[in-house]
Amino acid sequence: MTNIRTIAKKSGYSASTVSRFINQSGYVSDKASKEIKGIIDEMDYVPNAIARDLSKGQTFTIGVVVPHMRHPFFLS
Repeated sequence: MTNIRTIAKKSGYSASTVSRFINQSGYVSDKASKEIKGIIDEMDYVPNAIARDLSKGQTFTIGVVVPHMRHPFFLS
């Protein structure tokens, strides 16, 4: 499974530089951006949304519990 550290090792840049590129949260040079983008495309990397939510400590997900779905009130 591909992660930021794998991309960093393959690109020769630090994990923090790769993270800044992926999150667009800081300065990354054009040269580094092109190289990191190429490796991300090559490895088909997609950030894991569940891991991001765990690191942030919030998911913005709402759970709904209904007694049963056959009642007409819950169908609409």
